[in-house]
Amino acid sequence: MTTKLGRLAKATSVDDVLTNVAQIIDWASKEGSPIGYFAVVYQRVTLAVQKAIKTPKKFEDPALVAKLDVGFAQRYFSALNGFFYPNAVGGLTLPWEVAFVGALDKQAIILQHLLIAFNAHISFDLGMACCTVAPTPAALNALKGDFDRVNEILAAQIPGIVDVLQKLSPELVWTRRLIPDELRVFNGMLENMRRGAWLFAVYMVMHRDDADQKRVRQEAEAAVLNTWYLQAPERCSPLPALIRGIAEHESHDVAENMKALQK
Repeated sequence: MTTKLGRLAKATSVDDVLTNVAQIIDWASKEGSPIGYFAVVYQRVTLAVQKAIKTPKKFEDPALVAKLDVGFAQRYFSALNGFFYPNAVGGLTLPWEVAFVGALDKQAIILQHLLIAFNAHISFDLGMACCTVAPTPAALNALKGDFDRVNEILAAQIPGIVDVLQKLSPELVWTRRLIPDELRVFNGMLENMRRGAWLFAVYMVMHRDDADQKRVRQEAEAAVLNTWYLQAPERCSPLPALIRGIAEHESHDVAENMKALQK
């Protein structure tokens, strides 16, 4: 890394979110940083959510969905600012630190980079963002329907992303022999993450006295899972051998890979 990412401005609208994501993508493309893989997927999903917000009757409360989108994204931006400017900015959480450090060594495959970023952002950030925009049981209950609709928007993006991944990582074809319906598996993983995030938010709102302890446990668990995604023990999982096989024939042109994932 020759040039660090510039400080990201605080987002106050979905347009601001897209502006910041574009900044991350531009930097990552120039630097060849795997941090950009999640950014291009995030751009795809945010554009789809923005379109839905503008579509009449798509959400029960589009203004609240926009507020959640911005608050959720800001945690991602704060983590990046905290990583690149540790002495000046807070906001870096342990799951994101594991993800960013993993990106620096450039040993992981594209799928790993996406998994660790999704896990950091959904398993920890999403529940925290929900608590912020819906801080009472009644408010959280009112959010649930739109929360589930965002799940559907995310799920709709997965087939296109998986198609691109299989072109960039030809050896992923072997996962079809191990996992015949990989789309359902990937969707299931993300659905489980979001379900866990929702339950985390519910617990935080319902158990204020224990909220700090729950937050610490949730952050630690997400960080541990990211460590496993990056470095699963050989004796416990076939994942390391599978990753080595995938990496051998995967495209290593980060900028071009990012362009492919943007389409």
